[in-house]
Amino acid sequence: MTVSIVQVMNNTSRTLHYRNLKTGHQIDIKPKTQQFENDGWIPSSNFYDDEVPSRSSIWHINVWLDNGPTVEITDENWKFRIVGPVAYTNERAEDWYGTLTSGGQYILRVDEIDDGRSKNCGLSFLKYEDKYRVTAGYIASQLVQHAAPITAMVLMAIFL
Repeated sequence: MTVSIVQVMNNTSRTLHYRNLKTGHQIDIKPKTQQFENDGWIPSSNFYDDEVPSRSSIWHINVWLDNGPTVEITDENWKFRIVGPVAYTNERAEDWYGTLTSGGQYILRVDEIDDGRSKNCGLSFLKYEDKYRVTAGYIASQLVQHAAPITAMVLMAIFL
């Protein structure tokens, strides 16, 4: 059985692009505005069960902000494999995160991190539950604060 990303959250000031090269599923999520911030909302895609490609295939999921560099996501040995730019360098790194379950459904959350030197991107994967299902294009940030993360935030320098 496979794993799926069923929802994508954009907690950044930039447009988030998501493309699954295997399934053809595409998502573009507008930036988080001050109004979203004031109301405690995070722009989000609607629910869609999108299979994460296996690393052994030629496919992957591309994620990027505005016209920035991409991060590639695949499933390898029940972990998310992420390949993307490394902060403060022009190199790309490959690493594995989380412990996935067969048939598992996950939310990808993208956060903007400003450490004073540069703006980077933080990726988090959360275990999906039906109470997080979105149909209005946003999710209350308080609701997902209690979501069980399967991996800590992965920093990628995709604002270079």
